[in-house]
Amino acid sequence: MLAFRWHRVAALSVCVLGVAVLTASGSAVARTRRDHAAGTTPACVPHVPTALPGDPNHVAAKLTGAARAGIGGYPGTVYRSPWANFKPKAKPPWIIGMSNNEGNLNAADVLKGLKEEAALNPGLVKKIIVTTPSTPNDVATQIQQMRSLIEQHVNFIISTLGSPTALNAVINQAAAKGIPTISLLGQSTSKNAVNLQPNPIQLGYYGARGLLTAMGTGKGAVLNVQGIPGLSINTDIEKGAAAVFKACKTPIAGNLTGDFSPSVAKTQVLTFLSAHPGTINGVFQVADMAPGIFSAFQQVGRKVPPVADIGAPAASLVYWKQHAHAGYVGTGVAIPAIKDGTYSMAVALAMLEGDGVKITDVPFAPPVITPANLNKWIQPGWTQSTNALGDGPPSAVPITALLDTYFKKAPKIKSAG
Repeated sequence: MLAFRWHRVAALSVCVLGVAVLTASGSAVARTRRDHAAGTTPACVPHVPTALPGDPNHVAAKLTGAARAGIGGYPGTVYRSPWANFKPKAKPPWIIGMSNNEGNLNAADVLKGLKEEAALNPGLVKKIIVTTPSTPNDVATQIQQMRSLIEQHVNFIISTLGSPTALNAVINQAAAKGIPTISLLGQSTSKNAVNLQPNPIQLGYYGARGLLTAMGTGKGAVLNVQGIPGLSINTDIEKGAAAVFKACKTPIAGNLTGDFSPSVAKTQVLTFLSAHPGTINGVFQVADMAPGIFSAFQQVGRKVPPVADIGAPAASLVYWKQHAHAGYVGTGVAIPAIKDGTYSMAVALAMLEGDGVKITDVPFAPPVITPANLNKWIQPGWTQSTNALGDGPPSAVPITALLDTYFKKAPKIKSAG
């Protein structure tokens, strides 16, 4: 799963646009800010990924609209869903199980989204039973808690993914009893799971595209800050970004590991800057570490370069807004946790109503944050100390349009997006 938010908040949002169209007058900063707002992208940047994942049952190839946009470049292999003809044995109201892999802000926001979607469809959800291990990412305990949800006769399980493989047995156990599982913010290898997440390859692509755009000409050295190397979400985001950097021949000044933690990232960047006095023109970070990176540059008295704000926590969005007047050019891609919950509950209810999900994976294109829509992502009263996640306007994730394409028949449930 997305160990960053799941570790600090979860998951994970993609990048933004803007570039420098040079004119004969005005400062370089002013030109960069103006053209970034106009959305001009360096010519070297390739088009957004559209290649389909592995598709042996030819289900992805038939997708259109928002679903087709969301699955472009998606990693791995997708299949025809074994739940395509699912009809639950029980009638509503249904009991939903929520299995967290840790308790954090992401978990709280996902639950908020689940409840909001349930409230939009009165009479369909009796209650939501929530389980959370006392130790973050304790997969063994999460498995036990999911088994407990099965024993409590829930009708559906929504689970933040602690492992792409370790939960397969309990997901399959639930399936054998007619209980579907949404694997939230990760890609389970069980065909019985319904994988739901922002497309991680696109997270990296839009993050890198927005960064080069914010840098003004797409030229200059970039510092790369990973989350946890080897973690699938980290690998996929890095892969999406690498394609952009390769196409633009972007020099990578260094590769650091920040553990998806702003404080760890700050320490790593401080150490790097002390040994590398050369100019850093931009920073690519995999998710949620931007506040620590801002602080590191400020502490050593160096100009803060554009930082790819994947994840878009409140602290980094507020920094962007407050420092734009001084020349900071921001760029962002969101991983909206409340909408992850809203979309998950919408998929669950559509499946329980027998609308027939066609495919094992139902990703969405991550929302891009630009200077033009930045204010829609910042809530009144937020400061650089606010512990919150950017969730954006209702239109940020087109849930209704996604359901209409991912399901055999258009669901009748109401949704906020």
